[in-house]
This record gives sequence, structure tokens and C-alpha cells, in this order.
Amino acid sequence: MLNTTSIQTRPNPASTGCWVLGLLITYFFLYGSTPEELARHAAIGVGLTMVVAIGLEASDNWRCVLRPDAPAFGALYFLTFFEFLSRQSEVNEMTTKASMYDACCLTLLAFGSIAVARHFSPAPPAFLSSLVKRPTAPAALFSVFAVSFFFGILFMLLAVNFNVFEMIDQMMQPRFTQSWSRGRFGDWKALLNQVGDIIGLVPPIAGLILARRERYHWYGVLVAIFGLVFCLFQAIAGGTRSALATILITFLVAYGLTISRARRLEFGLLCIIAAGGFLASSSVMLNTRTVGLKAYLTTATSPTRKGAPIALPDEDTSFFVDRNLVSISQLTSVFPSTHPFLGLETLYVALVAPIPRAVWPGKPTGLSLSMEDALGVGSDMTVSATFIGEAYVAGGAIGVIMAGCFFGMLTAWWGRLGSFVASELGFLIYTSGFFAIAISMRSLYALIVAALPTIASILFALLLSRGTPDRESKADLDQALPSASSHK
Repeated sequence: MLNTTSIQTRPNPASTGCWVLGLLITYFFLYGSTPEELARHAAIGVGLTMVVAIGLEASDNWRCVLRPDAPAFGALYFLTFFEFLSRQSEVNEMTTKASMYDACCLTLLAFGSIAVARHFSPAPPAFLSSLVKRPTAPAALFSVFAVSFFFGILFMLLAVNFNVFEMIDQMMQPRFTQSWSRGRFGDWKALLNQVGDIIGLVPPIAGLILARRERYHWYGVLVAIFGLVFCLFQAIAGGTRSALATILITFLVAYGLTISRARRLEFGLLCIIAAGGFLASSSVMLNTRTVGLKAYLTTATSPTRKGAPIALPDEDTSFFVDRNLVSISQLTSVFPSTHPFLGLETLYVALVAPIPRAVWPGKPTGLSLSMEDALGVGSDMTVSATFIGEAYVAGGAIGVIMAGCFFGMLTAWWGRLGSFVASELGFLIYTSGFFAIAISMRSLYALIVAALPTIASILFALLLSRGTPDRESKADLDQALPSASSHK
């Protein structure tokens, strides 16, 4: 039987102390003559702090890097600071030094709040702790994979009358031009798009299957690889880097939590390949979201053209993410001086986001004052500011601290569930939660919607698990998962 308690599910106080000290040092030594320099110094300080803090925990148990808080920290750093490790000179014309200073301070508050609040999480509910222990057969996990994949692409198949080749072709077109795009379906058909979110279970199941592929037939392993590749292709073709990141995170977490000692090197190589592939794909996806993957590949391989168009905003930019930190700085210049904070309206809109408009036709379409309107950008543009910018618009610095504390407690609460996991569907429930946590770093409005695959995995476990572990034999549990010694 897997001894999951060998995986440290609670944060290390020394690591949290490192976070607090590192962030304070970064704050007191935050300087720069331009907005770009300010952001770069903050990026270096927070980056070094994160590496040392996570390294302290990994030195005790390397699987600590697979706790939910570690991907959350990594995702938030990537979205805010990572791009400033390279040249971003055009940022100096987009915001002021004072506003960038405020944005950096707010981001430091967010990181610190997450780190400290991890120590104040409640225990997971008893029914969930019991559910993730219930043993399941490999066939049950593969059935969930098949159901998730089918219903995950059903809304696309229906839009093209089940013409698979037409579906692939439309996936390679510019974003929002597909016949299944949001708004193309009306009434109850709009629910199909939301049901499609269940495809988020495919990457973690693929990770579970590939980590212990000897328990599955060769064709089952090939099907799992196909499903994973399809999800990666869908994310890259759609130009959605947050989707690509969460696919890789949930796949690697599921793989890393269940591998034996003999496959640790294999896991390390997969992590390196995934990181390199994500960084290489990022610049490509900036083009595919506007011109489409098909046009991009055609241009890139045309003998009469030197290459595909470059989507980076300026030739002095070495790496581009989303300029979220710039958006946060711009928001600090108009809230609350020009517009009052929105208060609980932000929370209300986030809570009702998963309710289909077919069920509630009068559901709010958004905030009374969107960030785009507040900053005066065009209606065809979208402002991305991570949960930090959204929380600031709601309640200023206090709102950022409260949101950071919420996510810190949420990641720790879900991480504590890891100590109870003792079945394959249990691992699926646990790892699928990483999808919602990682993607909510980009936007708190995405949290509840992104949790739908996790809710689906819980329902699958209730249907397919075989009673409680107390009623099962120890031999059955040993057959379901590797031995405890293989995880130490």
C-alpha cells in the first residue's frame, strides 16, 4: 500500500521564512531609474527567493515541488516577472516609474500572502479524504480517460458534423473563427462548450498511465499518448499559453507522484523537455492566435518567404509573456484616483461565472466597469492583469492581501489531501485540482470554471470506486499502487 504520508504535504516553516526574508530584502532594495529596471530588480529578487525557498523543501523530499503551492508560485512568477529577466525597453513608454513601483509592491504582497497563508489551511473534508483512498482498477481509469476525451471534443465534432478532418483544419485557423467558438452556439447548445472542459482530465490521466505503463496494454498506452498530444496540439493551435502550461503541469504532477525510483531520471528529462518546449512554443503561439497555426506553418515553410511574422511588440523585446505587471501598474494609476474600487462586485461576478447563460439568461456579462474601459483601451483588446490586478481593482492593497491569503490557504488545503491519496482515481482527483489552481493565477474568474474537471473526477470516483479501503484487502491496494519504498 502506498504510504502517501512520506510525501510532505505541509509547507516547511524554513521555506516560508525564506519567502518572507527574501521578499522584504527585495522590497527594501527595490530601485531603478526606469520602470523596466524596477521590474527587473524585482524579478531577480523574487526569482532567487523562489528558487531557494522551494529548494529548501525539495532537499527534504523532492516530491514537495509537486505540491499545489509550488506550481502556483511558478505560474504567478511566470505571469508577472519572468519576462523582465530579458530586455523590455518599450515598457518605459507604457507606464511610469511610480506606477511600476506600486505594481511590484503589490506583487510582492501577493507572493508573501500566499507563502504565509499556507500554514493556516483547514483539513480536507472527511468524505473526500475517504474517497481518494478507495482502490480502483486500471480499466476504470482508462474508462474515465475515454469518456473525458470524447465529451471534451464533442462540442467541436457536433459543430462540424463529425468531420474530423474539418475539425482539425478549423483548429488551425485564427482564434475565435471556429464554428464552435464561444457565442456560435445558442441556448442550451452553449452548454456543450462548458462540458468540453472535462478534457482537462486527459493530461493527468495520461501522466498516471504513462508513469506505470506496465499495468496497461500497449494500445492503451498509445491511446493515452494520443490524447495528451491532441491536448497539446489544441492548446498550441489555439494560442492559449495558459492552457498549454496547465496541461504540462497536470501531466507532470500526475507522472511525478506515481513513478517508481527507477523512473526518476525519466521524469527529470520530461520536465526539461516540457520546460524547453513551453518556452519555444510561447513565441510561436503569439502568432498562431492571430493568423492561425496553418497560416503560420505555411509562411514559415514557404521557399519564397524567410519566415513567419514576428508577433513580439518590439525588436528590443527578448521574451514576451503578457505584460501583466504593466497592466497592474496602469490600474494603480486609475484606481482609486479616477475610479472607485469595485468591492464585492468582483467576487460576485467570479462566483456566478460557471452558471450557463441558458440557465440564467440575465447573468451579468461582466463588471460594471471593466479593466479595459478603466484603462481606455479599444473594445477589441483584452487587459490581462492576473488575480493581483483583479483583486486590486476590487479592494486595493487589502484586496490583494486577501486574495493572496485565499490562494495560499487553498493550495495548502488541497495539498493536505495528498496525504490521503491511495488509489488511481484518488490521484486523478488530486492532480486535476492543480489545473484550477495554476490557471487561477492568471485570473480569479477562472477558478470555479476550471474546477469543473475536478468535480467531474470526484463524480467518476464515486461511481467507479470499490467501496472503502477498510473493506478491501491489503493485497488489492498493493496491486493498485507501487510500494511505499519506491516513493522514498
